[in-house]
Amino acid sequence: MKLHEVEEVRACLSKGRTLFSYGKDWYAVELLKLCVRGETSVADLKQSAFGRLFDKQRVRQWFGSLGKTKVSREDLELLWPEEWESYRLKLDAFDGWTQTSRKGDQAWNLVLQLNLNEADARLMDAQFEDRSDDPFEWACHPVHEGRHRTLAWARIDLDWESGEALIEEVQNDRLREVKLLLDRARSLELEEVDRWGVTVKTSFLEHYWEKRLRLSRAVWDEAMVCATIRFIVGELGLRRVFFHTPESGRTYKDYGYSEPPRSVYTDLPKKFCFKRVAEMPEFLRRRFKKRPQVDFQLLEF
Repeated sequence: MKLHEVEEVRACLSKGRTLFSYGKDWYAVELLKLCVRGETSVADLKQSAFGRLFDKQRVRQWFGSLGKTKVSREDLELLWPEEWESYRLKLDAFDGWTQTSRKGDQAWNLVLQLNLNEADARLMDAQFEDRSDDPFEWACHPVHEGRHRTLAWARIDLDWESGEALIEEVQNDRLREVKLLLDRARSLELEEVDRWGVTVKTSFLEHYWEKRLRLSRAVWDEAMVCATIRFIVGELGLRRVFFHTPESGRTYKDYGYSEPPRSVYTDLPKKFCFKRVAEMPEFLRRRFKKRPQVDFQLLEF
């Protein structure tokens, strides 16, 4: 995208907090909300491209609790996960040059941040006197620098002409950094460790990892992709969503010194019913006519 396109999207949407609650497997209900039209037969949903979502026991239980053979979006709004965490969604911009599929003046990505809530902010305020330097994130990444720090983010490229979006990246720093420091402190039997010039007590790391981040570390990737699809389809109105494969990522992006976990670009899209296709986003095909054909993953509504 061009910078002005990113800024236009950000300007059109709410500038206040957007709350997003998420629990294990909740993406299945959110996906089905997006594809329900009026009253829809549950049997038809099971036969659709999203039918595999009903393989999950939680989904069968949620739909069974409605006691209906036909459901509407309003019916699905009555459902709620058994256990959930609340997050704040925020939009940002990113120009990563080599890390984006398009280059030059079209190298800008829209960033959707999954930021932590007030309970996390209060805990961090009490632990760190100066919140400007967060020991659990990389300043070069598209993270929120306010009180409510970023758990994870997704980078998005989109094109209004073709009505398509591409999920460029799904990533988090916080969980990796907290676990890295905690493992180090435990293995060396340290009472405190240092990261980016910030001293962190081992007792705090243990509480933060085991208690505060307990649910988030189990669902962060699901929550991030769920929020991203809901944003692209539900708010922007685009109905064709592409996701990189490991091969397309290598072809169009520069991973640098290390590639991302393969599961993020294989297992995770499969969970969300993306299908591997010998097709690419139209806005990439127009720009890279001579590139070799590589598969992408596609979700259509």
